[in-house]
Amino acid sequence: MQPHSLFIITGANRGFGRAIVTAVADAAKHKTTVILVGRNANELENVVQSVKDNVNIDTLLVSDISLETASEAHDTIFVKIKHLIETIQSGYPVLTRAVLVNNAGTTGDLSKKIGEYTAAEIQNYVNVNIASYVTLVSGFVNLLKEKPFDPDQPTPFPPALTIVNISSLLAVKAFPHWGLYATGKAARDMLLSVLAEEESSIRTLSYAPGPLDNEMQASVRATIGNEEQKQVYTDMANKGTLVKMKDSARKLIRLVDKADYRSGAHIDFYDKE
Repeated sequence: MQPHSLFIITGANRGFGRAIVTAVADAAKHKTTVILVGRNANELENVVQSVKDNVNIDTLLVSDISLETASEAHDTIFVKIKHLIETIQSGYPVLTRAVLVNNAGTTGDLSKKIGEYTAAEIQNYVNVNIASYVTLVSGFVNLLKEKPFDPDQPTPFPPALTIVNISSLLAVKAFPHWGLYATGKAARDMLLSVLAEEESSIRTLSYAPGPLDNEMQASVRATIGNEEQKQVYTDMANKGTLVKMKDSARKLIRLVDKADYRSGAHIDFYDKE
């Protein structure tokens, strides 16, 4: 069977999401379709232009999305992805591998400690970073996992499935002022650990990309309410020791391609391959 890989990357319009798209394109040795998911269509188009010369890559866009509730994530993201995948599966070659990379997310207000959160910001954070995430993971599994054979409605050969959560050291180690962010990352990690127990044929991975040299890290340095952490990150930025996004993205794609990790694992950029 001719190989055909699919990558769905959320938050693909900028930052680490964009770096992951580039890493996928650089590593592609056979036909690979990439669905870029993000809020801004113009920014997504710019990412497409950056990989358009790779003959193995086809790109599709899902823009104008909302992560504000599980229902909105379903309607503005999953429904569109489902339609695209059904179209892809009706063509040739059919998908032999499908990878969902959940990169989209927010940090929350890092100036605050847990006792300072409002009910509204707690609800918003859970909606954007947990509820919408569970919706996409659940939908992806339901859409593409192997189904019982039905002679009246035959389906294409099911692709090998991998689900990746862009995680953080904060999912497994506590630091002050990261209450919402750490809670969200830990919840996302655990969802994939449970999925690995439920579905042995689906590989799951929570990948902590390290302290990246990007806009998000600059925002952390500007807003974090803990002076010790602010100094650590500032020193790393000044010394040039923050992790380059392209290096971390390339490691992630190597991990996904090699697939020799334990399904459900949490792997950090600094861990040995």
